[in-house]
Amino acid sequence: MKTLVIAEKDKTKEILSLHLRPLGFDIIHYHNPIKAMDNIDEIEPDLVLFSAEDFPRHWKPFLRLLRASRTKEQTVFIILRGEHFSFEEASKASHLGVNGIISETFDSREKNRLQELFIRYKMIKEERLDTRYVPESFDNIEFLITHPVNYTLITGTILDLSLEGLRYKPDNPSLTQDLARGITLPHCSLKIEDLIFSLECKVVRHNDVLAMQFLNPEEDLKETILTFIDKKSERELHRLLNRSA
Repeated sequence: MKTLVIAEKDKTKEILSLHLRPLGFDIIHYHNPIKAMDNIDEIEPDLVLFSAEDFPRHWKPFLRLLRASRTKEQTVFIILRGEHFSFEEASKASHLGVNGIISETFDSREKNRLQELFIRYKMIKEERLDTRYVPESFDNIEFLITHPVNYTLITGTILDLSLEGLRYKPDNPSLTQDLARGITLPHCSLKIEDLIFSLECKVVRHNDVLAMQFLNPEEDLKETILTFIDKKSERELHRLLNRSA
């Protein structure tokens, strides 16, 4: 998989190489975006990672040139944004055909977002059991457990979510002390935006956090989770729009 990295900082290329080479991506690094534009037809990259922090004036003409000959499916274009990447810039990027925007901090959350983009555009094989989504502050998602013996409602925070289950940190850990590994929780509720799903879950791990597996989840739930993950960028743009209003 041919990957074009356009960044002035060698550190950016080194971090990306560590993450991408094990996934089968070959890295081509340009320090000069003009030279990269001159060679874009020859390179024919499958993926472009462009540092808007290093080159704030060049990513738009580069993206226009790329989209004149290659679609979003043929070449995935991801902007590496800095601290001051505005909502207006994000809107322009969406209009010009960017596939995604991630922070150049490259923390664990941003690495997960990068992998989500690769899966969405079929750049790496989707291992559905291992794909985990970490909820953002703007996500409307909640989970509740009803204790199987005393029927106490147990509230908490979803740490991550997959098609097969989730990890959950209770607000009051004392309420879950007797929920040992292997126990079944027949009365759980998962709310994703306006939809509520009644679930039966199994505790597969328990320390300070409950790791739970969905037992016989409905197909509607899986489709809802996949759609929810896919629309993350839309929710983030909506949040930025509301903040700028």
